[in-house]
Formats: sequence, structure tokens, C-alpha cells
Amino acid sequence: MDPNNAGGNEGGGNEGNRPAWMASLPDSHKGNERLAQFAEPSHAWDKFDSYLSAEAEGKLLTIPGEKATDEERKAFYNKIGVPEGPDKYEFDDLKVEQYTAEADKMFRELMLNSNVPKSAAKGIHKAFVEMIKQGVEASAKAEADRQAADDKALNDAVNTLKDQWKGNEFKANTELAHRAYMNVLKWAGINEAEGNTFLSDTKIGNLSLGDHPMILKMFAAVASKISGDNAGGFRGGGGGEKSDEDKARDRFPNTQFTS
Repeated sequence: MDPNNAGGNEGGGNEGNRPAWMASLPDSHKGNERLAQFAEPSHAWDKFDSYLSAEAEGKLLTIPGEKATDEERKAFYNKIGVPEGPDKYEFDDLKVEQYTAEADKMFRELMLNSNVPKSAAKGIHKAFVEMIKQGVEASAKAEADRQAADDKALNDAVNTLKDQWKGNEFKANTELAHRAYMNVLKWAGINEAEGNTFLSDTKIGNLSLGDHPMILKMFAAVASKISGDNAGGFRGGGGGEKSDEDKARDRFPNTQFTS
């Protein structure tokens, strides 16, 4: 059985699926599948008549070939709705703060340079602005989540130290730890602003180094050790200036300080 002889007609091909009127066509057209869609010759003529009318009215589109002139390409794009300039695109007024005038200018130029028709560009613009909006919302949520994680880490650190440093001892020891750190920076010849930035910007997880319980305990211990050293340290020299520990005692009179 010949698989090409659909419908059982002799002569091969798909002649059995074609209208009978096609038998009168020249041999070069008898196998035309596009003509086979018309049950009667008049149907094909109606289609051809529409083609002629479109051509006469200038509505017929001919895709420019490789050798087409700039004028021919321009005429084609004009017919499919590509505007003359980027400012001719008409978009919905979608309020998104991050969609700036500069972004709008770039988007319009991109649409024009890509020969996008006005109708298509409007839909693309809506999707583009919505994408920006979603990106802004996602960024805001990520920042809120990060801040919440930072706040939790700080609260956990504070509570950890308060479990060990009761009452005003927490404030006194953190004050002494800070003063000890400032002195270390001075001894090392490090600028105070640079040292503070290092503490705040360096993180362990979501916790800044300057708020980490271990760092605070270490520098509080340094303060306690040096303040009790006969060599001086935080107690200062003459001139009647109070030691750092004495200043902390003045701030927190209910705390018992020991050297």
C-alpha cells in the first residue's frame, strides 16, 4: 500500500484531499496546498480580490528584503505601527517612583530602536514597570527582614550579657569596654572614626562586632585589668582628672566597682 496515495486515488500525492476544481489548474499549481483550502474557485477569487483591494489601498505589507532601501523599511515599520520618534509612544501612567524620567527616556529609545509597534510597546511598558515595582517591593522586604534579623541578634546579645552583668553592671561594663577600645585605638595610632567604622561594619552573622558579647567582655576585662595596674593605665595621671573607672562610678553610683 502506497502511504502517499491518501484517499485511494491513483496518481500518488494527496490528490484525493484536494477539491476537484484544482484538476483544471496548470500542473505547476495542482499540488499547491494553499489553493487546496478553497472548496470552490470563487472562494479563491474572493481572497484574491481582497488582496487586490489591500494593495490598491496601500494596506498590503511586504516585508523588506536584504536589498530594501531605508525608505522601504521606514514605510514598512510605519504601516505596522512603529512611531516616528520615541516621544510618540503612548503609555499608561503607572506610578512607580523608581521609574524615573531617565528610565522612561531609555525605554522609549529601546522600543524605537527595536522597531516595536506602539500597541506592543504599551504592553511591554506595563510589564516592565510592574517588574520594577516588584523588584522595589522585594528589595524593601529583604531590607526589612535583614533589619529584623539584626535587631534580634542585638537583643539576644544584650540579653546574654544582662544575664551575666546584672542591673547597672551591664551599663558600667559596656561603658568601660568602650573606653578600653578607645584607648587601644589611641595606642595603636588608629583614627577613632576608622576604628568605630570597623566595629559597626564588621559583622558576625547579623551582629556588629562592637555589639558582640565576647568583644564587650574582652574589652571590659582589659579595662578592669589595666585600671588595677600600678603602672596607671585608665586611672590617668595628675591634674586632678578622674580615671575612666571613677567616671563610670559617677555615672552608675549603685554599681560596686573593684580594682
